[in-house]
Amino acid sequence: MRFEQERSLGKDSLWVLIAKLAAQGGQAVFTILIARRLGSQGFGEYAFIASAVFIGNIITTFGTDMLLIREIAAKRDFSQFIPSLLLQLSLSIVLIVIAWLLPPLPGQSQTGWLALKIFSLSLIPFAFFTVFSAVLRGLQRMDLYAGLNLSISLFQLAATFLFIDSRSSVVSLAWLLVGVQTSAALFAGWLCRDQFVHFRRLKWFSGREFQAVLPLAVLSILGIVYQSAAVLMVTFLLGAVATGYFSAAKRVVEFAKTAHLAIYTALYPAMAKPNSDLRASPVIWLVLIVGALAAALLITLTAAPLVQILYGKEYLDSIQLLRLLPWLLIPYAVGTFLSLMFVSAKQEKPVLIALAASLLTLFVLNLLWTPSFGIIGAGWAFILAESIHAGILLVQYIALKGALNEFPQPA
Repeated sequence: MRFEQERSLGKDSLWVLIAKLAAQGGQAVFTILIARRLGSQGFGEYAFIASAVFIGNIITTFGTDMLLIREIAAKRDFSQFIPSLLLQLSLSIVLIVIAWLLPPLPGQSQTGWLALKIFSLSLIPFAFFTVFSAVLRGLQRMDLYAGLNLSISLFQLAATFLFIDSRSSVVSLAWLLVGVQTSAALFAGWLCRDQFVHFRRLKWFSGREFQAVLPLAVLSILGIVYQSAAVLMVTFLLGAVATGYFSAAKRVVEFAKTAHLAIYTALYPAMAKPNSDLRASPVIWLVLIVGALAAALLITLTAAPLVQILYGKEYLDSIQLLRLLPWLLIPYAVGTFLSLMFVSAKQEKPVLIALAASLLTLFVLNLLWTPSFGIIGAGWAFILAESIHAGILLVQYIALKGALNEFPQPA
């Protein structure tokens, strides 16, 4: 039974891995292109607005994507599609209005803040893209999901290459990205066209269902705030130029997560199925940890040539950080796998505790170390926070391991 599930997971993961490698390659080229054409100041402003809007996207998603995936994967229930979409659109409009009314925050120029307001408009197409892609993942159509992400990445890269040059500002880039995200939403809807008949099965969130989605919403929001907090705090404490250096190193590490992300993308809906044996699979543990260790070692040894080849001499200050940051891949691999394990079994509390503790750690350590030690202090804060996140989850996993098979399965 477990062997068949692992083989199916391997096939789905391979689809996602192929597309993600190509998509991440496109994203890497996009990052290099933006970093070189906008310079460290403009790239720092872009990193800030991207982090801020992605936090907004997770807030507006409110965990409904995880709920849709879980319900569709477990029992082909599409009834939450329309309520999820309407909830996301409503929250998106609220955040867009707030973004346009707020004055610039510390560390942001007027140009960067205008770009943030413009990019916030992408929350509307983000809402459509999120629910459509959740449907594909819930149906385990990883081939279509992979093709979607690959196509959008290539389209974004091509559009940026054609329309953004050294004379462009981050405002021009923001308008371009709004157009790219709108195209992504339309393409995602087209891929889901065969499922439109099921979207008529409408029922509104009941009190019980709202209670079910609330932990997922909190988890999603805490998770994206945690992943973006390092960039935001570097912006507030050190300014846009330092943010550019920090983001350059962080993007290389994110690219190294590609294989892990492919496995996680396929793993969650597979885990959500009744009687799944994948939660205790030693093969998955081995692949994740060995892969993280190999990637961390490789990046550390090649940090200097990587930065110079990818970003140029303007980003030499990123080299020391790039030798440090890859070691968060090991606790990341452990923590993310355990998080999916708990959430798929409807055990969100351990993940909430771990995320809250790691976010608090990241915030406090950044305040203590970043002003004194710069981006290296921010890097150490990120690694220690990631380690605490994985450590808390591992302790709770060991405590609950004996009852693992008794975790309630999705109804």
